[in-house]
Amino acid sequence: MIDIGKVIKRAWHILWNYKVLWIFGILLAVTAGGGSSAGNSGSGYQFSSPSNDNGGYIPNYGTDPWLREFRAWVEQNIVPMFSHPEQYVPTLIWIGVGVLAFFLIIGVIVALIRYPSEAAVIRMVDEYGQTGTKAGFKQGWKMGWSRRAFRMWVIDLIISLPAIFFVALLLGLGILFFYSMVSGSTGMAIGGTITAIGCGFVFILAFIILVVCLGLLRQFFIRAAALENTRIGESFRRGWAMFKANWKSAALMWLVMLGISIGVGIAGIVVFFVLIPVFIVLLLPAALVAAIPGLIAFSITSIFTGGALAWIIAILVAAPFFLMVLFAPLTLVNGWYKIYESSIWTLTYREMKALGLNLPVEAPASVD
Repeated sequence: MIDIGKVIKRAWHILWNYKVLWIFGILLAVTAGGGSSAGNSGSGYQFSSPSNDNGGYIPNYGTDPWLREFRAWVEQNIVPMFSHPEQYVPTLIWIGVGVLAFFLIIGVIVALIRYPSEAAVIRMVDEYGQTGTKAGFKQGWKMGWSRRAFRMWVIDLIISLPAIFFVALLLGLGILFFYSMVSGSTGMAIGGTITAIGCGFVFILAFIILVVCLGLLRQFFIRAAALENTRIGESFRRGWAMFKANWKSAALMWLVMLGISIGVGIAGIVVFFVLIPVFIVLLLPAALVAAIPGLIAFSITSIFTGGALAWIIAILVAAPFFLMVLFAPLTLVNGWYKIYESSIWTLTYREMKALGLNLPVEAPASVD
């Protein structure tokens, strides 16, 4: 058994004494952290126009010229797509292709930042734990920008496949039960509903267990790739062997991290309300920073299109910059936790390896 208390204290010491890691923590918080999405506000704005005393209709465009222009653009370009979608099939296809391409580009950019940052944190913490040497940002990024980061990405892709298959299977069963209830008798519909609820509960529970197990094993797979520079298949074998030989320590550390994450979550809610005055102060800087890319996007799009569409694109481009500056304090706090969590698992891996586990040694895949 490893000394969990020692690992936690050591990770805390590294967090506050190795401040270059904070930069990588912020990058991880932005690219790998759980972002919040804004919900749809239930405003009472209606597109239907109220009738006047003569039975006609008065356009309800409001008093703001921009709002009138925006609504006119929506009614002219968006509403017909939903009322007569068969007439806009090519347009809808191109919109879908554009949205897919946009998310693919964002995904590539996120991956190119996240995995080198994660590999850098793992390797920098490991080196600091062994030699006490602190690397600078440039050296740390060089340590992360390597084939090890690519292997970590492939490992994440592989371990996500069972979860994707599980979700697809659950959706397929749901569709099957739906058609059986619609096409069957009343008794079959009731039985199908009860069966669907029972199976859904079992599948959701099994899915949670699967995600937890894969998340725990991931900590060992990616560290085998990052620290020992093993190939992808060997990373899985060595990571599994490390977990299998120390499963009690791994399970106990997971429970400790679960408790810490719950505590951090509760503290995060408190911190959010405490930082409200800071958010108010940051409103103006956030708006100024977001205005620059927003105006650039508006200037470019206004060459090809005008009116509300140019403003919509400008707002969509400016919004991430606005939110990034506005919630910078929360991003920093989240980055601290990312560093602390990664350090704990890296030190755990080192402690388990120091126990003398006799694993077959593979020649490094490459030197980087």
